[in-house]
Amino acid sequence: MKDLPPSPEFDPRKAYHAVKSREGMLAFTGFELTTSTNDTTEGILKISVHRAPYRGDTLILTFIVDADAGRLDKDSLTRHFDQLEVDRPAAGMGADYEGLNMTCLDCIGGVKRWFIKELRLAYRKPIEQKKTLLERDVLPQLGHLLNCRFEPLEWWPQARPAGGAEPSPDWIDQPGWKPLKSFLSWWRDS
Repeated sequence: MKDLPPSPEFDPRKAYHAVKSREGMLAFTGFELTTSTNDTTEGILKISVHRAPYRGDTLILTFIVDADAGRLDKDSLTRHFDQLEVDRPAAGMGADYEGLNMTCLDCIGGVKRWFIKELRLAYRKPIEQKKTLLERDVLPQLGHLLNCRFEPLEWWPQARPAGGAEPSPDWIDQPGWKPLKSFLSWWRDS
């Protein structure tokens, strides 16, 4: 039997970027979240879709919050999002909704400054009207469960000009959103 070459060392950050780069991005938006202790923070929500063969769609909602010193810490944010495990959204998530799976991505990717929580919403059938589902059902329901206010969605195909850099939404230049602007730059360059 021939000896196999040693396998390369597994790099979770590279694996994380490889998986996230294959998602079909739909939209993004800013949000303001208030915890049970009345602490408030801002963040970015990236929305993607994954279509599995012979199955329905999965909406992938990636919540990104600056957890730098002086801001809401990762433990508080984790406890806040863990409430979704208790209050599992069943009603209000749209037709053919099956369930929710949450993953802590900042743990996997070795990201220190950012809190990154991914929610995967599974649906039995392909989603035909994604915009309607997100704006009418999913975001209002999550806004209620997470005590969160979302900015209007920026739809990905419309947000990209034909031959230039991606424009930033108007709300990102307001005070308080500057750290997230730097995150968007990091995300695009990764």
